[in-house]
Amino acid sequence: MESKHKNALIGALLAVVFVMAVGYAAFAQTLTINGTATIESTWDVHFDTAKTTDIQYATGAGGTVQPQGTVSFTPGDEYSATINATLNQPGDKVTFTLTIMNEGTIAADLGTPVLSLNGDGHDSNPDALIIQEGNIIFTVTNPAPATINAGETATMTVTAEFANNAQSVGDTTTSSITVTTKATQA
Repeated sequence: MESKHKNALIGALLAVVFVMAVGYAAFAQTLTINGTATIESTWDVHFDTAKTTDIQYATGAGGTVQPQGTVSFTPGDEYSATINATLNQPGDKVTFTLTIMNEGTIAADLGTPVLSLNGDGHDSNPDALIIQEGNIIFTVTNPAPATINAGETATMTVTAEFANNAQSVGDTTTSSITVTTKATQA
């Protein structure tokens, strides 16, 4: 009887070893997956450089010389617009409407634009969306709407105004700023 138990125990141990060997073999296999993936999305959010003529002029009270303004873009840099304004007297104003377009396939969140004063002047206003050089004040609005889907546009306004409270015309009647649009994936 003892030999039957020994044989049964040996058989059970061999069965356990066999199950463990099969289990190890099953878990030790290497899984290899081969394939390729393609992203069909494009990012293309920038100023619409074809819309540079949307400029409105307002002459200050009693003024006879119309203020002047231009928008220009550096070739290859459609993210920055250079705004030039020549204002002659208090109350003169030039309003520029800039269009931001999404020609990509990904929705974009438009952030606060970055402003910088061009030339040797000094910005005497600490506000991020206002630049003042002498009597000329540039005020920029955030883009609206704040999110644009593929194929949509947003606009922002830049106003150059000769300060109404100016005591004299001063030395600065022409000023220039650069507006850089900021966009991130929505």
